[in-house]
Amino acid sequence: MKIYLKYIFLFLIAGSIFSSCNQKDEKVYSFWALQNRATGEYLYEDDGECKFSREKQGDKSLWKIAAAEGDHVCIVNKKSGRYLSLDNGQVVCSVVDQPVTESAEWYYGNFDFVTQTNSGWYTISNRSAESNLHLVEKDGTLCMQDNANRNTDFSAHWTWVREEGTPLPYSFTPDGVTDASFLGIRTAKAISPTEIHSDYHGEKVWKLSQDISSFPKFSTENNLLIETLYNMALEEMLMDVRSDSTFRAGALWPDTWTRDAVYSIWFSYAWIMPEVSRKTLDKQTLRNPREALQDTGSGGSWPISTDRVVWALAAWEYYLYTGDSSWLEGAYEGLSYTARKDIHVAFDKRIGLFKGETCSMDWRTHTYPNWFTNVTIGSSFSCGTNALHMFMYEFLSKTAGILGKPESEKTYWESFRNVLKDSINKHFWNEDKGLYECYLYPEISGYKASERVGVMSNGLCAVLGASTDEQIRRMVGNFPLYPYGAAVLYPSIPDDFAYHNKSVWPVWQTPYMYAARQVGNISAVEHMAASLTRASALFLTHKENMTYDTGYDRGTALNSDRQLWSVSSYISLVYRVLFGMNLTERGIAFNPVVPDMVNGWLSLSDFRYRDATIDIKVSGKGNRVKSLKVNGEKQALPFVLPADSKGEYSIEIEMMIDEPKGKINLVKAGPGKCWSPVEPVLVLNGSTLSWKEEENMKYYLHSNFSEEDKLVTSPYDLIGAPDGFYSVYAVDEKGFASDMSNAVVYSTWQSVCEAEQSSHSGTVSNLHKGFSGSGFVIDLFARPANVKFQVQVPEAGDYAIALRGANGHGPHGTWCAIRSVAVDGNDAGTFILEATGDWKQWLDSNYIVLRGLNAGEHTVSLSIDPEKKGYDFNMSHGREDANDCHIDCLKLIRL
Repeated sequence: MKIYLKYIFLFLIAGSIFSSCNQKDEKVYSFWALQNRATGEYLYEDDGECKFSREKQGDKSLWKIAAAEGDHVCIVNKKSGRYLSLDNGQVVCSVVDQPVTESAEWYYGNFDFVTQTNSGWYTISNRSAESNLHLVEKDGTLCMQDNANRNTDFSAHWTWVREEGTPLPYSFTPDGVTDASFLGIRTAKAISPTEIHSDYHGEKVWKLSQDISSFPKFSTENNLLIETLYNMALEEMLMDVRSDSTFRAGALWPDTWTRDAVYSIWFSYAWIMPEVSRKTLDKQTLRNPREALQDTGSGGSWPISTDRVVWALAAWEYYLYTGDSSWLEGAYEGLSYTARKDIHVAFDKRIGLFKGETCSMDWRTHTYPNWFTNVTIGSSFSCGTNALHMFMYEFLSKTAGILGKPESEKTYWESFRNVLKDSINKHFWNEDKGLYECYLYPEISGYKASERVGVMSNGLCAVLGASTDEQIRRMVGNFPLYPYGAAVLYPSIPDDFAYHNKSVWPVWQTPYMYAARQVGNISAVEHMAASLTRASALFLTHKENMTYDTGYDRGTALNSDRQLWSVSSYISLVYRVLFGMNLTERGIAFNPVVPDMVNGWLSLSDFRYRDATIDIKVSGKGNRVKSLKVNGEKQALPFVLPADSKGEYSIEIEMMIDEPKGKINLVKAGPGKCWSPVEPVLVLNGSTLSWKEEENMKYYLHSNFSEEDKLVTSPYDLIGAPDGFYSVYAVDEKGFASDMSNAVVYSTWQSVCEAEQSSHSGTVSNLHKGFSGSGFVIDLFARPANVKFQVQVPEAGDYAIALRGANGHGPHGTWCAIRSVAVDGNDAGTFILEATGDWKQWLDSNYIVLRGLNAGEHTVSLSIDPEKKGYDFNMSHGREDANDCHIDCLKLIRL
C-alpha cells in the first residue's frame, strides 16, 4: 500500500510541477531527450540518479522543459516528475518545493562565429553555480565541471532531441503564438498593429518607430499578429537602406551583397522600393566590361561560385513592375557578357550544366564532404545554381525579343535555356524520391548525384520553369519539412555545425512556399507561413535563420537581425501568397492561397503598379478563386489586371477550397532522426582500399566509370580493376547515405611535368618551400608566364590533368586565379587555383578530363585571356596582381 501511495504522491507532485512551473495555457507541448556529444549517450533518471545509455529508456529518458525567469529553464523528468537540480555540488533529480529555487534552474551556452564548429550543440549551466561550471558526462555519470576550454571538451556539449509532443511545437491565436520549445513555454502577442510583446528571451517589446505610411497598408479582420509582423517588416526594410540608397544585407552586414539583395528585390522590394532596388542592382554590376558581380566567397569567389546570374531575377522583376524597357538595354548588355564568360569558363558541354557552388549553401566546405577543397566545390554542379543559369538564358531570350535583337541571338540564348532545363531534369531529378538532388560530384567522380536534397534547389527548379506541374506537386508534398520549417539540407551532416546545415532559413524556403502556392498545396503554404510568423513574432525581428531542431535564434554560427531577405520574404508572404499577386508581361495575375491559420478578410490598400493604384480585399479560405470583382464588376477567371491600367481599382476576391489541400512530409530533427552517416575516410595502399567500418552500415564502392555502385567491405583489393578515381560511401539502416569519401587515384600510369623545366616566359623561384622539383614559375597577370608543358602519353585513351600551384591572395575574397588551358592549340578548359592567403600552401587545381587522347607527344599550354575578351578576369577588377599565381607542376593520370 505504501508503494502505491508513493507513486500517487509522485504523480500528484508531477502534475503540480507541470502546472506550477509554467502557468500559461499549454495548447502545445514537447518532451525532449538529451544526448551527449562525446559519447552519443542519452541522459535518463533512475530513482533520483542521473544515468546514461546508448538507447533511450522510455519515459525515463524524456524531459519536459519549463520556462523560468529570463532565459532560464527547469528540466523535469517525464516519468518521475523530478527536477534536474544541483544539491551541494552534486547533480541529482529531486522533488523541488515551489517556488523553484535557483539550484533547479539552468541556462544554455551557445557557440558563436569564432567557435562556429560547435554551433548547434549547447553547454548547460546552473543558475546557482559559477558560470565556468557546465554539465558534463564523465565516466557514465552527470556532474558539474570547470571546463578550461568548453570549445574542445565534447563531454560538455549537448543536443536536445524532440521525441514526443503535439505535431507542431507551437500554435497560434489571431494575435499571438505559443511555443513549447527547449526554453519551455514561450509566447509572443501583438498588442496593436504597431506593438508586439515577447518573453522568448525575457520580457521584450517591439514598437513601430519608422514612418511606413507611404507603403501599401495591410489590414485584417482578425489576424492582428500577421498584420503587425508586416508592419515590422516594412520598418526593418527601411532600416536596411544604406546612406547611399542601396540595400545592406542586415543588421550584422553593413555592405551590399549580390545574392542577398537580388533575392530580396525579387521577392518584394522591386514592387515597393523600385528606386533603391535599381540603385542596388547598378551597384552590384562591374564595369568595363559590364557584368554581374560575384560577391566575395569560397576560395576567391568566381568561378568557384557562379550564382551571380541570380542578378537576372531581380532585373526581370524590376522590368515587370516598371515596364521600363530602357532598363533592359543595360541589363541585357551586362548579362550577355556574364553569360558568354560563364560559358567559356564554367560550362561543361558533356552534361550541359554549369559548375559552381550551391546558391544556398555558400559557406566554404561547410555543407559539402569534409575532403572537398574550394576548387572541388568549383568543379561540382549545383542544382539550384543551374536553375538560376537557366532563368538567365530565359531572361536573355525574352529581352532580345523585346529589344528587337537579331533572331539568331534570341535563338542562341533560348537553346542554352532548353539544354539546361533538360540537363537539370536528367541529372538532378530523382524519380524515386520525387525531388531534385542538391549537387553533382565533379567529373572525376562520374558526375554522381549527392544523396542530399536542398529546399532552395527544389523551390527554384519549380518556380523558374524547370519542372512540370506534376513534378512540382510531388516535390512540394515530398520535401522534408521540420516542425520549425523546411530543411536547408536533408539529411543533415552529423559532424558539421549549424549554419546552413542543421538550420531553417526563411529565404531558402521562400521559393518552396511560392511553389506550394502555385500548385495550391494549402498544407505546405500554411507550414511555411507558420514558420515565418512564429520566428518573427518570438524573436521580435526577421532573423537570418534558426536551428532546425529547436527553432532557436542563438544556436547557429551567425544570425543577423532584420536580415534583408528574411524581411522581404515576410512581405512576399503577404503580397504573393495571401493576395496571390504575380507579375507577368501582361499584368498582375491573382491566385491567392489562404490557409486555415488566417481568420476573416484581408485587405491591402494603396498598392501602386505603374499608372494604377489598387485596393485588394480577400475573403474566405482556400486554394482557388471562387469569384473576382473589379470595381464591383465580376470578371472571367483567371483574371489579369492589364499592365497598361490607369487609375484606381478595387479588387474583391472570394476564395474556396479545391480539394485536396495537399500533403506535406513532416520529419523529425536530430540524431537518430535526420542525421546521415559520417563519410568514410579512404586510404589506398598499393592496390588495397581500406576505411574504418561502423556498426550497422553498408558500404558501396563508386568510381568515375561506375554505372552501378558495388557493395563492398574493408579492405578491398583493386587488382585488375580499371584505372580511375575511387570513393566509398556508407548507407545506414534508415537508407540514409553519407557523403562520398575522398576520391583516391588508382592508375597504372601517372606522370609529373615540372613547370620550371618547361617552356615559359616567367621567373623561376624557390622562395616558398613545399614545391616539387627544383622550383616554381611565378605567373603574373600583368606579365603572364605562358607555361607550355610537353607531355608524352604512352597509349591512346582518357587522361586527367591538373595543375599544382599556389595562390597566396585571400583567403577567399575575390582572388581566384584563372588560366585558360589548350592542348595542342585546342581549347581544353580552364584551371582554377583557390585563394588561400598563404604562398606556401601548394594545392591542386581542378581536374580536366581529356577524352580519346592519342599516344605520343602533346603540348599543354597555359595562358591568360587568349580571346582578349576578359574571360579569365576574376572579380577583383582594379587589382591586376590579384590574379597572380605560382605554378609548380602539371599532373597527368591515365583513366
